[in-house]
Amino acid sequence: MHLIKAAFFLSFLATCQWGQVQAVISSELNHYLRCLEVVTDAGALLIENSITAIRLLSDCVDFQPKIKPNGSIVRFIRLAHQFAKKAIYDKPECLVQMFTNTVALIRPIIAKFDSLMCFDE
Repeated sequence: MHLIKAAFFLSFLATCQWGQVQAVISSELNHYLRCLEVVTDAGALLIENSITAIRLLSDCVDFQPKIKPNGSIVRFIRLAHQFAKKAIYDKPECLVQMFTNTVALIRPIIAKFDSLMCFDE
């Protein structure tokens, strides 16, 4: 019988404090959701500009692939390897330029992320 009374008493205390608990949880959740929104904006921006960046990199490296429409996945992997090897070893300045452009593209988003202080908890 005492166990039931204690359970009711603790339940009553929990419902009295629920508003405060919910306010704390919702403000923290709102903060983390804003941080997550900034991260997803950065990811979307990178995905949106990835095709253009690869095209500019291939032009800078002067990579001319010979792709058949019926190529296998191994052929595409080999082609990607040749492209990466040419970009890294033959023209590394093109790769550095691509990364510099990428950093310049997401710099405002990084500033917004830093202003939210997402990792400063």
